[in-house]
Amino acid sequence: MRLDWGPYKHFPYEREFALREIAALLGANISLDADGELQPTGANLSEAMKLTYFASVQSDGLRSDTFQRQLEKSAASTQRRQSTRYSVHGLHEYRGKFNPQVCRALINILGVPQNGVLFDPFCGSGTTLVEAAHSGVVGIGTDLNPLAVFIANTKLNALITSADELSSALERILDREERAVAIDTIDARRTYLEAWFEPVILGQIERLDAAIRAEDERVAAFFLVIASDQLRKFSLQDPADLRIRRRASANATMPFVDAFAASARDAIRKLASAQAVVGTDLKPGRAYLQDNRMLTDVDMPEKADAAITSPPYATALPYIDTQRLSLVWLRLIEPNKIAKIEADLTGSREMGTKAKRAGVQAIETNEAQLPEAQAKFCAELQGALTDQDGFRRQAVPVLLYRYFDQMAQTFKAVSRKLKPNSPFALIVGHNHTLLGGRRFEIDTPRHLASLAEGAGWSVSEVTELQAYPRYGLHASNAVKAETLLVARAPSPVR
Repeated sequence: MRLDWGPYKHFPYEREFALREIAALLGANISLDADGELQPTGANLSEAMKLTYFASVQSDGLRSDTFQRQLEKSAASTQRRQSTRYSVHGLHEYRGKFNPQVCRALINILGVPQNGVLFDPFCGSGTTLVEAAHSGVVGIGTDLNPLAVFIANTKLNALITSADELSSALERILDREERAVAIDTIDARRTYLEAWFEPVILGQIERLDAAIRAEDERVAAFFLVIASDQLRKFSLQDPADLRIRRRASANATMPFVDAFAASARDAIRKLASAQAVVGTDLKPGRAYLQDNRMLTDVDMPEKADAAITSPPYATALPYIDTQRLSLVWLRLIEPNKIAKIEADLTGSREMGTKAKRAGVQAIETNEAQLPEAQAKFCAELQGALTDQDGFRRQAVPVLLYRYFDQMAQTFKAVSRKLKPNSPFALIVGHNHTLLGGRRFEIDTPRHLASLAEGAGWSVSEVTELQAYPRYGLHASNAVKAETLLVARAPSPVR
């Protein structure tokens, strides 16, 4: 058997992951052939087809594209770089999105069994859950962002919905939209949207909303997500900015429904191509709108065999603020609830004056009983503050202390959902802050490893990874390095 790396360049950690996948899936001895390609000896072809970072497998003179390669080719117009928007992954833009290849590789490396259960406590828009479904694993996730949960469940349902059915539904929607009349009910939602959309554009968006919602709820969700992904481009909010910043005009060059239709047809095409590879007889799991520090309402068929996630870091991306137009338009949140939900997210940078004062006292007394290293670090940051630090920097020590407390609670809650000694893999970004004119490195992976051990987990791996480059307005603030942290769930106390 011979394994072909394929046409695009891999990061060193991806090549390392590839070798670990071979060991986990094939258990084979590896040698190099004359062309420098890998040759596993005595490997199983069906298992080799599950590999993530190889393009093809050659066995007995026959070359076959791996399942991952087939999925990537189904979506990409060029094979010169890695495709991450195959299947339903590109259904809706989601900042901070997990790399799907990493998810798939970790499923293989961690040895999650077929029909097993995989848990993601920070599931976001469902990347891990989709890759679990592609791999024959039931993925269960939680998130406190209503939009993230809506997108994730829509993706999972789409995997088992015929692309032909969606194509027919799209034609009905477009026909219905031409005759639809937007409902002019004046309520908090409508008032909010009128402030962020020009009247003509909002009329187009609301007519499409009415046309979509006439479909079955499961089908309607697919098209609502696609429409939601277009909203910022047609709004008075600058699409390139994470925060809400007004621009003078939406500069729309086409009707909203035309952009929606083009995006919907492309999404259906990608789905059809993916279904040709993995079929529709999958067992997708579910995302829950649930605080992962509680996990009281998460229904699993059994305790999970593993967990994989990419948690936020302290002072995380303003997910709710960035997505507020979609949240309000989709009726997932009332406009006056935006700030509260933002503040509830793990790693949120939002904090009122009263909470900040209480947080300073919590640092002084280590009220949350954090491990000594994390408690001392937060106290050091608090002591470094000067009058020259603005209000956002003044809040950093308290925000970090709250983040450490939140993550400690998450480790405790997740341990109750995993089988004893099961692996929990976290892809963690590094961070830093400037306080009192000094730069402080926030080694989030090391801190989370300490918090995990404090919650009874045993840390088995801390591996540096090269982060994918980020582009755009906030690229300078993007995470430049990431780390794979693997911890093992505690065994029951006897």
